[in-house]
Amino acid sequence: MAWALSRLLLGVTVVLMAAATGQGAVGHEWATGTWWLDRFSAWDSYHFVRIASVGYLPPGLECCDQAFFPGYPLLMAALAPLTGGNVTAAGLLISVVAGTVAAWLLWRLVADDPRGGPVAAGRAVALLLLAPAGFFLVAVYTEALFLALALGAWVLAGRRHWWWAGLVAALAAGVRVNGLFLATGLVVMYAVQWHHDGRPRPRPDVLALGLPALGVGSYVAYLHSRTGSWDAWREAEARGWDREVAWPWEGVAAAWRALLDSPDAWLAASRAADIVAVALGVAVTALLARQRRWPELTFMVLTIGVVVCSTLWVSAPRYALTWFPAYLALATMRDSTAYRRLYAVGLGLSFVLLVGATWAVAHRQWVA
Repeated sequence: MAWALSRLLLGVTVVLMAAATGQGAVGHEWATGTWWLDRFSAWDSYHFVRIASVGYLPPGLECCDQAFFPGYPLLMAALAPLTGGNVTAAGLLISVVAGTVAAWLLWRLVADDPRGGPVAAGRAVALLLLAPAGFFLVAVYTEALFLALALGAWVLAGRRHWWWAGLVAALAAGVRVNGLFLATGLVVMYAVQWHHDGRPRPRPDVLALGLPALGVGSYVAYLHSRTGSWDAWREAEARGWDREVAWPWEGVAAAWRALLDSPDAWLAASRAADIVAVALGVAVTALLARQRRWPELTFMVLTIGVVVCSTLWVSAPRYALTWFPAYLALATMRDSTAYRRLYAVGLGLSFVLLVGATWAVAHRQWVA
């Protein structure tokens, strides 16, 4: 209930901030014409709306919708009849519902954890609730849906419902490529359970771990059938956003140059936030290693690594919304006076940054 109310308040705040300063309808071909609804659809949202409306590679467009996986726009198109045919409204509905489900699943995950409990679960949800990039959990973006599916797969796997976990992880992999990192973490979780059980060989449900790869492989095969390239997804990333694989030190250097070359204060703040988010992500991986959470560590190392080893560090605060192991690790640290103080300061700082980022979004300044 607290989560649902917070999302309502966040959405109303965006609309009021925009209305108070005369922000009108967005001049974009995929805008709805309803100014308040367009407040929740910007930047990457237009790719999802276009895919849901006309599919991939319509006549006259060769790039770069291929960089976006089909799970979210397919669901938008499927639910559009419920919103009068408006796929943008359908995308917003998906994010709001999925975000609420994700909050409940995060609470459940931390509450069931041996080091957690109801108090720790409340802390984890509060951290997600006040995350500075929280606007994207009530926008036409994939973060809310991916987070709900990833947490669902994780909770199911922790309870040894592996066929269901594999299926849900496959759905997550159909939403974002990070679903492959989720699947790798599940492989480690399966291995840990197998070791604890002392079985001589894995159970038949080990086959469920291959379901996410089948989902991604199907999308790659589809793009090949349309473009003739088995590497169409990566090519779209490179062509549309100039994102290439790099050594970590090259990625750090590129992020620093991007910060120094920022043409205005808002873009500089966003690029600085990218660097800070990645640094905090690296710190969390160290915390997960200290807590000996090997499946969660695997997911985080791969997720952070793909950003670090890239020539384009962008949207890292938004990506951090899907780093559920971070919320688990931070909420289950050893309780002490120092921890409570640090947690309170962190929440306060997050709240200030959330307000600032929300104001920027309402005024169409680039955020994450």
